[in-house]
Amino acid sequence: MPQASRSAFFRAASVIAALSTALLLAACGGGGGNTTSSATSDTAPPSNVSMAYNEVAVSIRQLGSNTTTLTANTPYVTVTVCAPGGSPCQSIPDVLVDTGSQGLRLFSAALNSTQLNALPQITNGSSTLAACAQFASGYAWGSMRRAIVQIGGEATTAAIPIQIMDDAALPAAPSSCSGTGGVDFASNFYGIANGILGVSNLKYDCGSACAQSAKPGVYFACTGSTCTGTTVDTSLQGINPIAAFATDNNGSILALPGVPLPLGAPSANGTLIFGINTQANNTLSGARLYPLDSAGNLSLTLNGAAMSGFVDSGSNGYYLALSGVPTCSQTSSFYCPSQAFSLAASLQLADRSYGPAQNIMIGNAQEMFQTQNAALPALGGTAAISGFVDLGLPFFYGRSIATGLEGTNASAPNGYLAY
Repeated sequence: MPQASRSAFFRAASVIAALSTALLLAACGGGGGNTTSSATSDTAPPSNVSMAYNEVAVSIRQLGSNTTTLTANTPYVTVTVCAPGGSPCQSIPDVLVDTGSQGLRLFSAALNSTQLNALPQITNGSSTLAACAQFASGYAWGSMRRAIVQIGGEATTAAIPIQIMDDAALPAAPSSCSGTGGVDFASNFYGIANGILGVSNLKYDCGSACAQSAKPGVYFACTGSTCTGTTVDTSLQGINPIAAFATDNNGSILALPGVPLPLGAPSANGTLIFGINTQANNTLSGARLYPLDSAGNLSLTLNGAAMSGFVDSGSNGYYLALSGVPTCSQTSSFYCPSQAFSLAASLQLADRSYGPAQNIMIGNAQEMFQTQNAALPALGGTAAISGFVDLGLPFFYGRSIATGLEGTNASAPNGYLAY
């Protein structure tokens, strides 16, 4: 795929594939026993800070309804979807915040039947439009529907395209979607999260690449029981909801508190703030700006070695290739060093120099899972996407990281990170 579309349908691999591995490890005995009450609430812990209208509370915690697996470093928000006329509406809790993809994707089981039926299916010509979000270890098949999306006090100015994963109104996923290998995430991971809120630097989930040609296994036109690959105009594609807000629509800031290294904490509460330099609560005074390429990647050094990478709240750990570091006995996907150690990561600035080194710690994943903490700041694993350094959710602890949308800053036309 071209770079512009890889970010949408391949970057999300680190969101789910890495997450699923962590859950498998915990389910195999990494957790053990009962979790503490502070880590098992289905309701986000109360905050003593009043939310501004352009803010929404972010909660990292173990879901009480999920009693078989440990959910590590999963940032949840509540999203409300309404029919195009403004009613009916339904609030969907526990939607994962993902700065590495774009567009809202909800599991069909998270919506009641009234709400699901009120969201009209999008047609492409005379056919029903469907999408296949392709991850490194599987896929998510679902319909494209229209909904007004509200997050905190912000709402889209009109109904936008969203994906309803595992929508029973569609026929089975065609082989060009499901045949890529791996698991069906739409049916296997409901219960870990109710959906994915993609708020990356890109506006559309595929952009001009899918508008100009039918990219294999991405968008489909379905008639009866037959679905075939199709081109799709950007007006029908999944869109970053922030780009469709009336104001505060140039990006967002994910602010999370620091948590104890290396074993973390039962939970953590933060804030997702909409807009950058548009309100008193989202100014970037003194922040350094790191420009992204068309796929949402950046240049960086790791202990002085030049590499490519990305910062992604949807990845639940640091994922990178490290020679000589032992992996865990229960899975080779996570690192289990005898002692936690730090690496120095420096991101490239707009002038091509590198910013100050940021220390990232890699600890023993098995020891972290045994604590049953949901906020794990030193969780690290092997590279989820070959050749890239994935600075996942742990990189956000103790930082307020802005993700600027493409086309909103002259020095970073593809979008940027700033902190």
